[in-house]
Amino acid sequence: MNEIWRGTLRKMRAVPGDDGHPVRYALADGFWKPDERVADHPLNDHLGGELRIEFTGTIACTYCGRATKKTFNQGFCYPCFQARAEADICIVKPELCHYHEPGNPCRDESFAQSQCFQPHVLYASLTSGLKVGITRRPNVPSRWLDQGATEAVPLAELPDRAAVGKVEAQLRDQLGLADKTHWTRLLKNERGDGDLQAYADMVVAHLQDLGVEPLPAAERVMWSFRFPVLAYPEKVKSFNLDKDPVAGGHLQGIKGQYLIFDTAVINLRKYTGYQVTVSA
Repeated sequence: MNEIWRGTLRKMRAVPGDDGHPVRYALADGFWKPDERVADHPLNDHLGGELRIEFTGTIACTYCGRATKKTFNQGFCYPCFQARAEADICIVKPELCHYHEPGNPCRDESFAQSQCFQPHVLYASLTSGLKVGITRRPNVPSRWLDQGATEAVPLAELPDRAAVGKVEAQLRDQLGLADKTHWTRLLKNERGDGDLQAYADMVVAHLQDLGVEPLPAAERVMWSFRFPVLAYPEKVKSFNLDKDPVAGGHLQGIKGQYLIFDTAVINLRKYTGYQVTVSA
């Protein structure tokens, strides 16, 4: 096998396919200095062939470059995890935003203004089942590709992350709507029998009950995606680079942030900050 890429893992770059073609994926370098990152490496052409990922043993924070024995919250060393706004609890649970609390202000004003106080979209999608979710407007449709959604539709736009997070929390807590993806079902291509359009119409009706103005019908456009998968596993097991530094086999597919091999699967985003070599 020949080395084809060497770099620091981060989430794969994903672009929707044109004219019904599958999503296009590429390895993307997560080295903490952007001007020293290596070029992306396309992955779709490796489908059906042998691919090997080997962890070098070095892990570095993708935000400050500090060497670390483990990463926190996908790529942070512990000091960055404790200090950076990108790792605050409100990123995972935006309804817990504490920006306006005098004794607990945002960790970074510039981050708040550039990331949180920007228009956010509430959407419905079909991943391992029907669910609702939120994302910044510029992240449409990349957020859906990261989650492995086969269909998605934007439903409403709110002015900031806290506002949309509170609406999502109400839909989840009051109506029992799912906001998570079951990863093993996703990788076995188990999506249930849900009708996303009917589900979206139901969510829109509840938004109106909550006093939230949905997007006009003409803007609630359904997106559909095909993922580059030759075969889905019947039983899902995962590689663990912390226990075994080598992962690979014949590449059977790519979905969400997972590489699907004939031997096991690996979530590359989980290993953000890990330095690896990739051979084919």
